[in-house]
Amino acid sequence: MFESTDQPRVFGLPPGADFGNELVAGLHARFRNMSVVDIARTEIFVNTARMQRRIRSIFDDGLARLLPRVRLVTDLAFDAQASGIPLPVSSLRRRLELIGVISALLDKEPDLAPRAALYDLADSLATLMDEMQGEGVNPETLQNLDVSDQSGHWQRALKFLNILGPFFSAIAVAPDKEARQRLVIEQLVESWRISPPTHPIIVAGSTGSRGATGLLMQAVARLPQGALVLPGFDSIMPESAWDSLGKQGSGEDHPQYRFKTLLENLSLTPKDVVNWTEDPIYSNARNKLVSLSLRPAPVTNDWMREGPKLDDLAEATRDMVLVEAPSPRIEAETIALRLRQAAEDGVTAALITPDRMLTRQVAAALDRWDITPDDSAGVPLAQSAPGRLLRHVGDLIGTEQTAEKVLIVLKHPLCNTGGGDRNQHLLRTRELELRLRRYGPPILDKTALVDWAERTSENDPGRLAWANWLGDVINDLAAADEALLADLLAFHIHCTEWLARGPDGDDAGALWEQTAGREAQRVCTMLQTDSDAGGVLSTFDYVHLFNAVLAQGVVRDRDLGHPNILIWGTLEARVQGADLVILGGLNDGVWPESPAPDPWLNRQMRQAVGLLLPERRIGLSAHDYQQAVCAKEVWITRALRSADSETVPSRWLNRLTNLLSGLPEQGGPELLERMRDDGAMWIAKAAALQVPEQVTPKAKRPSPQPPVAARPKELSVTRIKTLIRDPFAIYAEKILRLKQLDPLKVTADPSLRGEVFHKILELFIASRPDATDPAALRAFLTITERVLQERCPWPTVRMQWLTRLTRIAPRFLSDEAARQSIGSLVLIEADGAVDILNPAFRLIAKADRMDRDQNGDIIIYDYKTGEMPSAPQQEKFDKQLLLEAAMVERGAFDDLGPAKVASAAFIEVNSSMRIKPAPLEKSPADQVWSEFLELLRNWQDPGTGYTARLAHFSNKQSSQYDHLSRFGEWSMADDIAPEVLK
Repeated sequence: MFESTDQPRVFGLPPGADFGNELVAGLHARFRNMSVVDIARTEIFVNTARMQRRIRSIFDDGLARLLPRVRLVTDLAFDAQASGIPLPVSSLRRRLELIGVISALLDKEPDLAPRAALYDLADSLATLMDEMQGEGVNPETLQNLDVSDQSGHWQRALKFLNILGPFFSAIAVAPDKEARQRLVIEQLVESWRISPPTHPIIVAGSTGSRGATGLLMQAVARLPQGALVLPGFDSIMPESAWDSLGKQGSGEDHPQYRFKTLLENLSLTPKDVVNWTEDPIYSNARNKLVSLSLRPAPVTNDWMREGPKLDDLAEATRDMVLVEAPSPRIEAETIALRLRQAAEDGVTAALITPDRMLTRQVAAALDRWDITPDDSAGVPLAQSAPGRLLRHVGDLIGTEQTAEKVLIVLKHPLCNTGGGDRNQHLLRTRELELRLRRYGPPILDKTALVDWAERTSENDPGRLAWANWLGDVINDLAAADEALLADLLAFHIHCTEWLARGPDGDDAGALWEQTAGREAQRVCTMLQTDSDAGGVLSTFDYVHLFNAVLAQGVVRDRDLGHPNILIWGTLEARVQGADLVILGGLNDGVWPESPAPDPWLNRQMRQAVGLLLPERRIGLSAHDYQQAVCAKEVWITRALRSADSETVPSRWLNRLTNLLSGLPEQGGPELLERMRDDGAMWIAKAAALQVPEQVTPKAKRPSPQPPVAARPKELSVTRIKTLIRDPFAIYAEKILRLKQLDPLKVTADPSLRGEVFHKILELFIASRPDATDPAALRAFLTITERVLQERCPWPTVRMQWLTRLTRIAPRFLSDEAARQSIGSLVLIEADGAVDILNPAFRLIAKADRMDRDQNGDIIIYDYKTGEMPSAPQQEKFDKQLLLEAAMVERGAFDDLGPAKVASAAFIEVNSSMRIKPAPLEKSPADQVWSEFLELLRNWQDPGTGYTARLAHFSNKQSSQYDHLSRFGEWSMADDIAPEVLK
């Protein structure tokens, strides 16, 4: 294949070249003079499975022939022919082994880290160990680090790093994948030194940035028929720029730095790198412009000297568009619009970005046109249907089976899909939910479920069997305790399949079906295979471990996406080609990504021990950028602002725009402005899509007029205010019988606070204490503590409310003593009612408290934990106390009889303990009752409608029925639209 030479053989493909196509084209050219046997013996090593598939696909599209062997460099770790080197343990097994050691360490020193971080710690340590093995760094090197200027953090980190020592010692028996790959490569290199192979061996597409891969590439380049094919090699960069790379520790963030290191190790210069093919690249002018813009920092003064020599900037910037969108959303919409155009034109378009949020926004925007992009990253398994069900069932293991958790599982689309009646399952789930919302209990078990089924199974004979099935599952899940990882995993899978199967099914339902199901089963099987290394785990540790392993899975469906609309990560883009390339999210922190914080070693430590520096990732990202930006048609997009601040453009985009702006004699600023104008045109188109059409609201301010017979015949005094202010709420609640569902999970909201405080006051006042007795305070606090313990399950909230009541207790007892001095308790939490004949109506009330004064008259008290109404509000709207007074004088309370009301007042139960009297002088009982009867007669008029928000206190005040009245499509200034109902 290759002519003999005395020096290592290195080829290159320039930035912008379709690496896969050009690699195969160069191979075809060299195969012409080779026999079919020699072609079949040719070995090609690539660094990603995607590149391997691409090369095979290109060969498949050509003539029928024997093909070369296309292998992955990483497959050398599993090469069974390597003598004397045991096969590697799986990465998951190594992490499970680390979890056991870390768990033991945390048992001794629990302050080192939370147990929920077990898997994350093991994963981080395993990653560090892989890197150390790949770069040939021993644990002893870490022990010998000079940390005299470091903080005490190093001592904490060292306790974890010391864990790695025994694993390095066991490499000869059970090596990791990285360790075995390096051992295999070292053995292979040694065997080649003694007896070099004569068949062609090529390493293609790798930059040699990892230690073991670099060793392989150096050995292959020196073989008689060995060669390297470097991707994105910049042959335009002058010798002075190459020489500056690596000087004074600089240059590792440059896209060509890895090639410089590789060539130095081979004793070569950039001039020794030969073009792999003679095919012309799309734009030599573009490559020159980009290469100059990316010059290493020490020689950026080359801009002044070489910038004026760029002879054709128009050619360099042709088919380049710069999109500077005002927000990430507009950026995504603009990209989606261009991708849609590409789909209509039948051209291949690829969005390349490391920003997964941007890709999700673009995919969502494309969905409006029913375009599903082919996303190389796929969907996280944990977000797929099987992944979610496995996670939800995991949340039930060894914990209380709350109604919320159980209903999440029952409503999952994969639950009860094993052959039973899914519709009946959903109906039973709905009825169970309604029961739990209204009556509870908050914690479910089989007894509660069976009791519910027995009470409500008259029209559903299968309900009891369904309740027994569900009860058996949740009882088993709740009873789970610490066990071996293998047993917990088998139990987890069994319960998940049990729920997916349903009470009448005979398999796992749809749990393991489709692509996502198969991937979930693969991950579970993988964990099952290595579970013996996990040891004994608590259910808490198991759930966090399982979720972390599940998060590693990815669901990819190659047949789902549009064949011409592609979304690639930067790694996938290295081996692909497209007619249109869009570099998305070109802001600092995205391109390049911000270096992830290293919990173990800072930059100086890494450099001291010979590990990879953060700049390496920046340099690889720069290399990806250089390859992509030199494509035929290129879009560069960024958002000027993020969600909370202005963004900083990527350093590479900054260099490009600054270079163009500094070349006015060649028209650089005008060409840059043209690029921005082209982008602004597409931004305007995308923004136009967001402008809603002028729509005339069809909904009007409702005022339904139901028949008189359908109107409510009973209301509480507390609902009269609603009848006056928002009649539509009474219509929805009493006539349509629509009520807001109770929450599944009770929270410490103002409603519960009012209920709890009322109960405390009720029990205390009912004991008829002497408020002047010092023992009354202790009695009040005792009752408070007991009620809070019974009705407030949150310790923090319980303590807050106890503190509040303790603070106001002295003031309350002082006021209570004054109340006791003018009257004695006669009724507490008493029900009363008055029946009205014309019109036929029943007014009911529940009085908090009534006292009788020395004259035999009644004093009404009502406790308020919320805002108290003012006197004018009570006169016009909030007539609760005024109506209660009128009811007392009409004998509404059986134990009281008709009686005169001396006074009525609201008592505010908070720090101020204010008292707000009812305006009985301005609104005496007879007048209030007469006005009330007039109000009732008005509502008996068929022409009186239940108008929405008739007299709300403010426009901001909400109603739970606003969505039903479609408030927002109309305003409170709109005319009322009466509607006669029959």
